[in-house]
Amino acid sequence: MKIWIITSWSDSLTLFRFLTKYDHDYVIYYDFSHRPYGDKNFSEASLAVQGGIDFLMKHGVDYIIVPPVYELTLLKSSPRSPAGTSFKKEDTSNKILPLFKTYLLEHCFKYSLVGKIWLLWDYADVEVVESIMKGLEKEYVLTDVQKVIKKFQKPFVHRVKETTLWKYYLIGMSYSNILVNKIIKFDLRYFKDAMVDTVVPLNYGYFNYQNTISKYLNFKKIRFHKLEKLENCFQQLAWSLKSSSADTLEVWSYSVKIFYTGHAEFLKREKRMMRLLQRGKSVEVERQEIESA
Repeated sequence: MKIWIITSWSDSLTLFRFLTKYDHDYVIYYDFSHRPYGDKNFSEASLAVQGGIDFLMKHGVDYIIVPPVYELTLLKSSPRSPAGTSFKKEDTSNKILPLFKTYLLEHCFKYSLVGKIWLLWDYADVEVVESIMKGLEKEYVLTDVQKVIKKFQKPFVHRVKETTLWKYYLIGMSYSNILVNKIIKFDLRYFKDAMVDTVVPLNYGYFNYQNTISKYLNFKKIRFHKLEKLENCFQQLAWSLKSSSADTLEVWSYSVKIFYTGHAEFLKREKRMMRLLQRGKSVEVERQEIESA
């Protein structure tokens, strides 16, 4: 299966911590010219994401992984885009891999204790995501355990915290750096006081700090479903798509290609990611510069 990934920052580093385990053809569209999407307003960022989708569609595509908020918007907006977005009216929902939506429904919603959700968001995320989540929550059917909890909130209650700086810590420091851990813990104090029960990161890059988050929070009271849960969602989706495909006997090899806008500075900066791409595998990385979207 050929899987295309649209990224503008460190979220690809997170994804390839488990994608390297599976034999698929991966193509990365690194939008360095519009980095990072989270620092722009949603309309501008969605236009850049759409540019990446247009490029990938011209080159042939099986499934596309996009950042969480844009995934939810695209799955909801097709065939007609909601007000305030820049996505086109053509239906591309059948090409979007519902990775984050599956993670949200199968883990975050399903194992919520009292229906109080904590959203870790970037600048552009919160503009549309709350309305989309409310729509998903209306369709969500409570589990038998949740139905008997008297204090359970339906619809879910949201608490949000802007954490725009988190994505920048990995540029010059490690996610295990003592200073980084202290800053993250300072941000996490807000949610302990807010009595939330589930952590929902709206950026794949936030999973890079999962050890700090999980150690600081008491899982019995505040649940953060770590990267292995996201990997489980990917396994389920990949297996279901392979089973439904006519080419079930086709054997895929592991390969990676990178297309990028702007210049190749990120290849020097993200050395951790480049090591991940080649760890234990025979990897061909093809770099080809394309025009900015």
